[in-house]
Amino acid sequence: MGSKKKILIIVIILFVILLVIGTSSYYKKDTLQIDVGYQSVTSQTWGALIIKNKNIFTKKLQEKYPDKKVKVIWHDEISGAVINTNMISNKIQIGFMGDMPLILNMSKSATLDDYESSLIAFDGKGESGKNQSILVPKNSEIKEISDLEGKVISTPIGSSAHYMLMKVLEKYDLLDKVEIVHQDVALASQLLKTKKTDAFAIWAPYPNFLVNEGSAEILAEGTESEIDYLAGVIVNNNWAKENKDIVQLFIDSLEEAHKFIKENPKEAAKIFSIENGFNQTVTETEVKSILWDTSITTKDIDTLKDKQDFLINLKQVDKFDLDKYIYKGE
Repeated sequence: MGSKKKILIIVIILFVILLVIGTSSYYKKDTLQIDVGYQSVTSQTWGALIIKNKNIFTKKLQEKYPDKKVKVIWHDEISGAVINTNMISNKIQIGFMGDMPLILNMSKSATLDDYESSLIAFDGKGESGKNQSILVPKNSEIKEISDLEGKVISTPIGSSAHYMLMKVLEKYDLLDKVEIVHQDVALASQLLKTKKTDAFAIWAPYPNFLVNEGSAEILAEGTESEIDYLAGVIVNNNWAKENKDIVQLFIDSLEEAHKFIKENPKEAAKIFSIENGFNQTVTETEVKSILWDTSITTKDIDTLKDKQDFLINLKQVDKFDLDKYIYKGE
């Protein structure tokens, strides 16, 4: 091959490389991508399902940024712990989760140099512990809370359900009279169905789901604890500081989703069922029992601090100033 031909080939290759780089840079510059983590299996985070299904956030972004290609990617995860891991590794900017994972996320803000987060809104709220239950197998000999004495109770340790369970046991003077074992939802549900555990403390929609399929009975409602069960939305604050308008659009989207749920409970329940596969009888029950409220009140913050102390006692987090991680939009 002649030297002139070699030079021509090299020039063509360089031109193609520059073209690809240029196109890639242009694409990135004009593409607005936001990754949202959510849990279709946790009732009090179902505001996310309405935003996703009806493209509420995407539409608001398109109106705000008409010159950009908007790309909202939804990551359906099995737990808040998975979402936390992805947020810390910068794979997700916005995450829906229950109150205990929220506190764990904030604790990472307090301990990691390169990560900071803020609670921007609540999604669903369970007043006085609503939307949590202590279950027993169908036709169990356990009929009253006092019957739990000497029994084995499954629950995810460090969860809101665990906290609720401890409050109920304390109320009935059973704290040192039962055995509590850590089981995830899938395993505990199976153990309950096969009567290999005596009781199971868990959050919605699982109580309604297991009762509806005929494998469990509700022994006690979470309201026995008299402590609110909360779920909310947290953001990577390093990202949020540079995207305040987008954060506000997301809060607005969540408020719109809540308005839709309240005004269209049947349709909302149908969307929930489509998105997560739970029977619509189950989702309709959840729509009615959850308080859909984005506001962050003094009472809510005090509840989080109370649960923070619980996690400190479990040695899952160290003491930190929780108030620092409440979003102020500044």
